[in-house]
Amino acid sequence: MLLRVGIDDTDSKENMCTTYVGAVAIERLKAHNIVAQNHPKLIRLNPNWKLKTRGNCAVAFTVKVQNHQVPLVKETVLKTVEELAELHVETTNPGVVFCQGEKIPTKLKVFSKKVVQDIVTIEEAEALAREIGAEAHKFKLGRGIIGALAAIGNTLERDWTFELIAYRTPENRGTPRKVDAASVAEMDAKTYPNTFDNLDPSTGEIRITPHTPCPILYGIRGESPERVREANELVRALEPIEHTIIYKTNQGTDEHLKKVKIAEAKPYWSIIADGAVCLAPRIITGGHVIFRIRDETGEIDCAAYEPTRQFREVVKKLIVGDRVRAYGGIKEKLELPLTINLEKLAILKLAPALRKENPKCPSCGKRMKSEGKNKGYSCKRCKIKAPAGSAKVVRLKREIDLGKFEVPPRARRHLARPLIREVHVKFPTREF
Repeated sequence: MLLRVGIDDTDSKENMCTTYVGAVAIERLKAHNIVAQNHPKLIRLNPNWKLKTRGNCAVAFTVKVQNHQVPLVKETVLKTVEELAELHVETTNPGVVFCQGEKIPTKLKVFSKKVVQDIVTIEEAEALAREIGAEAHKFKLGRGIIGALAAIGNTLERDWTFELIAYRTPENRGTPRKVDAASVAEMDAKTYPNTFDNLDPSTGEIRITPHTPCPILYGIRGESPERVREANELVRALEPIEHTIIYKTNQGTDEHLKKVKIAEAKPYWSIIADGAVCLAPRIITGGHVIFRIRDETGEIDCAAYEPTRQFREVVKKLIVGDRVRAYGGIKEKLELPLTINLEKLAILKLAPALRKENPKCPSCGKRMKSEGKNKGYSCKRCKIKAPAGSAKVVRLKREIDLGKFEVPPRARRHLARPLIREVHVKFPTREF
């Protein structure tokens, strides 16, 4: 039979990583000659949920077993979670789900999509588990059964990427990571765009190494297992690697986004919304840039925060009347309008930028001064006057063009699809 295993919420903001717990469980099962089918899955969940830890990921894998092996699989996975999860941290509430069957139930697929795009309660998860005959195990509050079910139910049918993760040995965790920067730059030069987000091109910052005390040394994202393996051969680690694993994942796919009208937008959602700029960009404390868009249903603010760096320069050049498509997440906010934290921005139509120019003095050639509303113009120097209708409206050249723009890798969410993937990926099964 096929036995599907889902694991979530084993980490904390200080330590551990759910991908590591999954990798260890898979290795321990392999020691019993129980091998995971295909690639295990790393599924990023709703990035706006307030209780998430860092990347908010859950993992799942499938094993093919005989009936008598099922208890061993369950015992091995549950003991691994109990041993490695950050159970002493109040906000860590792991969940493990076991689900038997050749096919993933349609209701579980629907549930999985909701967990990536919306908010789901633990009561909903428990009810679904009972309905489909899944076995859910809760540690402490057990909130992780939500993500564990979602990871099993996400079939990655529309789009997917892969990530090769290299883990540190225990004695090095919590210390600065040691990876040769030049080798990462060489890897990026030789494998991009088949791998992506290895470096931030604007700063040269290495993006494959996390900045937390978790067990991950580095993670390489790419379009296929072959590509991430090739890239890994080029990276020179300056410390021992415990082991590596390749996950199939929804990272870089925009799976979290839903297309909505502005009035439909809700906190904790990630949306795509079209609208016209109705309030020009303004810079607020901290260097953040805010503007507002409107459609026939309402208005919403859009924000390009300081970490998005050069992306803000595009935003600053918008004017009232420009038509745009905004992509991004919405955080909880007590008062309206809500704010889209921009991940990408498409400029669909540019409004004309007009400037009124006073007439020139026919004698000295300098611009004449207005004498007041509907009172015409005069040159104080030459004492020459001009009628009120003599000013001209000039159309200015815009400093931006139509197109799609994105935040740099340093500010990109795990789920956000880099623009290079929209150009580069040609697989017919992947819809864009």
